[in-house]
Amino acid sequence: MIKNDNKLDNDMTTKRITIALISLFLTISAFADDKNLGKDITLVSYEQGWMDDNGTLALKNNTSEQIRNLSFLITYLDMSGNPLDYKEYKKEVSIAPGMTKKLDIPPYERERYYHYYKSQNMPGGSPAFKIKFELKDYNIEYIEEPEESYNYGYYSDRSYGKSNKSDGYYMIIAIIAVLFFIGLYVGLYVLVAVMAQHRNRSVVVWILLSLLATPLLMAIILLVVGNNDRYLNQGYDNE
Repeated sequence: MIKNDNKLDNDMTTKRITIALISLFLTISAFADDKNLGKDITLVSYEQGWMDDNGTLALKNNTSEQIRNLSFLITYLDMSGNPLDYKEYKKEVSIAPGMTKKLDIPPYERERYYHYYKSQNMPGGSPAFKIKFELKDYNIEYIEEPEESYNYGYYSDRSYGKSNKSDGYYMIIAIIAVLFFIGLYVGLYVLVAVMAQHRNRSVVVWILLSLLATPLLMAIILLVVGNNDRYLNQGYDNE
């Protein structure tokens, strides 16, 4: 009888310890990670036409809390579902509960005119691809990644408006310089005309002389010769 009681006590103790361990494990698991990476954020759509400079993801926050900063993996697939390439991204973003947010990523095979199979295709056809979105983590500390450079080919600066900013600045400076010199040159002709008129000399003659030589030289000569003392008030000048 005593043996049976001891066995019963041992079984009860074992059950209590097992239940306690299971409860502890579940509690630790709940506190350790309450994220459901497969459902918390889902891909709504993706866009990348053959002329687009970016791929555009639309991601939905399916949780009841604000989500900030994502880490995710994009796997690029051919039309048969075979993997072509992959890339992991970290993006600074904020998505409200239940809302959808768009964010851009670098285009896939832009220089070869690849397009997402649901986006605009190149006239005559170009390679198509699909993607697989996999959320790695969210609410992470965001570290800005170095900006990647992309070679979009010969037509990038011409057909797609990818102009170089420094070239644009130089062009503006060149236009301003040209306008300045044109204004200065025209201003010298005006100066010659005014100087000739004030010195009782023929404006037309001195403008023609400026065309043959330079207006600056004619202005200097007018300064040297001074007023025309033989001027007759007859509507013209005597030289």
